[in-house]
Amino acid sequence: MGKVKVTSKNNQVTVQIRSSVGEQLNQNMAAYLSGVAVEGFLPFYIVTDAEGFTAEYGAAGFETAKEFFKNRVIDQNTFYNFMDSSVKALAGMSAYNMEYGNVLIALDTVLIESRTGRAVYLYYPVYGYNNGKFFNDFLGDIISMLMTPSDADMSYIGRLNDMLKHPDSMSWDALKKYADSIKVMIPVMPQVQPVSQVQQIPPAPSVQQIQPVVPQIQPDSYSAPVITPVQPVNSGNAGKTCLVCGTYNALADAVFCCNCGSRLIAENNNEPVAEPEQKTCPACGFVNSSDSVFCAGCGIRMDEYKIPESELENEPETEPEKETETEEQNTDTGILIKNGHVVDPVSGTDEVIDVFIRNNIIEKIGHDINVDDLNSADSDSIKIIDADGMIVAPGLVDTHVHFRDPGFTYKEDIITGAAAAARGGFTTVVCMANTKPAVDNVETLQYIQKKGETTGIHVMQTATVTKDLKGTELVDMEALADAGVAGFTDDGIPIMDEHVLVEAMKKAAELDLPISLHEEDPEFIVRPGVNQGKVSEQLGYGGASATAEDVMVARDCMLALNTGASVCIQHISSGNSVELVRLAKKLGADVHAEATPHHFTLTEDAVLKYGTNARMNPPLRTEDDRAKIIEGIIDGTIDMIVTDHAPHSEEEKAKPLENAPSGITGLETSLALGIKSLVEPGHISLMKLMELMSKNPAEFYRMVPGSITKGSPADIVVFGENELWTVNKEDFASKASNSPFIGWELPGKVHYTICSGKIVYQA
Repeated sequence: MGKVKVTSKNNQVTVQIRSSVGEQLNQNMAAYLSGVAVEGFLPFYIVTDAEGFTAEYGAAGFETAKEFFKNRVIDQNTFYNFMDSSVKALAGMSAYNMEYGNVLIALDTVLIESRTGRAVYLYYPVYGYNNGKFFNDFLGDIISMLMTPSDADMSYIGRLNDMLKHPDSMSWDALKKYADSIKVMIPVMPQVQPVSQVQQIPPAPSVQQIQPVVPQIQPDSYSAPVITPVQPVNSGNAGKTCLVCGTYNALADAVFCCNCGSRLIAENNNEPVAEPEQKTCPACGFVNSSDSVFCAGCGIRMDEYKIPESELENEPETEPEKETETEEQNTDTGILIKNGHVVDPVSGTDEVIDVFIRNNIIEKIGHDINVDDLNSADSDSIKIIDADGMIVAPGLVDTHVHFRDPGFTYKEDIITGAAAAARGGFTTVVCMANTKPAVDNVETLQYIQKKGETTGIHVMQTATVTKDLKGTELVDMEALADAGVAGFTDDGIPIMDEHVLVEAMKKAAELDLPISLHEEDPEFIVRPGVNQGKVSEQLGYGGASATAEDVMVARDCMLALNTGASVCIQHISSGNSVELVRLAKKLGADVHAEATPHHFTLTEDAVLKYGTNARMNPPLRTEDDRAKIIEGIIDGTIDMIVTDHAPHSEEEKAKPLENAPSGITGLETSLALGIKSLVEPGHISLMKLMELMSKNPAEFYRMVPGSITKGSPADIVVFGENELWTVNKEDFASKASNSPFIGWELPGKVHYTICSGKIVYQA
């Protein structure tokens, strides 16, 4: 964060925050929150110039927390006001899509209303900012300087101190109950007037309401309280409940869910509802009825809103901060990998051989390479890795991951997602585009690209096929291609309009970029995430029929054949779909298919054992389906193994099966499951596994595949093929641990991941 200037004079406080070099303004959040009275937060406005921007906050009648608590005696009522206002503000952030890390939590930046003791907070709308402060630590700072009346009962402070000693048990709910208990013990006070006269607006209907969340979470792993489906007031029309996320949509003629964008199905007859006339908000993208004047999503007057100039276009190019090089990371002197068994599907190398890395490339390979032979001025500084008994292979490539950034960073972000990838042996990932905002524009794409450059691995990004994932209007595919997009996908949402899809395929073929498709027709889904079969019947759940996938795969294989597009059938789950892809390839279609470790390892029975951690789209299916997926891997019908890494919070996955989100994490267990489920039973060789997890996915996304050859980029994974390790949630580098494989003992322990010549993970 840039420089914070707090000016206090005559009980009047003004705050200015000047951006620092490289900071990127979250334009959507700034436009939405500017001038809006969010409970517990000061309104702000943004002033931009050629060098950056300044966030300015008006704070008349307030003083800093440091000054407030230092200079007066605090009675119980005043302390209640402070606690009540703080909990309401911080626990209610997710209703406005606000991130905890963007809140300034410090004695010098939290402001207190002088008259009442109510706290207000400052929100700094910048991508990737981290306040670095636990709320319970801030409470401890307050208590340490607290002055109370000499005859006061201090038991309420003692209770709070006891809570602070046990942070694992703290939650917003616990803090709310604590604050309410203080209020019960004192006379009821007159209602405090709002701190601002700016009109209060309701939370955007596209945002879900919160549940309590534990505040003792590392700020970079906690952004917003847990969300549950929003329940807007029904005006009397027969609304629709989204079968994907559970959100109730009050408009009877709604086609797509206002929360997740999934196509809605009529609850009683499974018939899609008619397409209404719509007006899309230019500020937040919320789809309103055609006669709307004010946006129901953000409250702005749509006909008067002007889209601000892109900060990304005006901001000067800056180099990302460079990490301090350690002895392990230093590439000037080099890294020598000794005695490792090189398995390289590109060169065909399958032997014990030494590999020397210097200046980000593989400089030398050969037998019995000695440090003295390397012509190094500082041979003592060469990092030597003894890989005896280990596999040395090209860095793994995962072309289907969800890093949830921007928009859902309480689940995962680009930094933590990349760390999880490195721990799993991946040096390259391709992120899906269903973020918030969706990657349907160059600005959002560039934000992810720039942040990815700071991670240590190669982070590639897809764009959506259609604007805002609505399936009706194509994005500017050419502009996105020019900006370096890896490919196009509406992953998570099937494209139902064949005319739109055909035009997309034709354009993708023209640009020589791949298009990847999520194949689930909602007409054949009663409830998503669980296979329609014996388990769904046992649970009374409804489920998703394999037909939902099969009919879409059949259609899209033929469209690919007709248009010449390079098409990937994502996370294939149905045995019949494998047969359809096999046929399409024989006919000459440029069709590819990806399989996930969970689909070739587990069946629908896993739902009974692992609950929501086995709920996913498409769902786990039968043993016959699993066997046919493995057959497709063996004969090349399925030519990529990907993770579909889909992190969710523990609180979200703790919900009932019908309300929990679908998806599991996968980056840190993928290699191990490939060895356990495919190599160890003898279905494929380790060389074939490396082809499926490195060479093929890289080639599909138009990348040069990694190779253990002289002059190649030094992207390498070193792992023990038969070395067992236990999957522990505490060891995950990801923010999330929603995995059915927790507690499993698996082979294939990763020891080193090297990307561009630097060690980015070491066990």
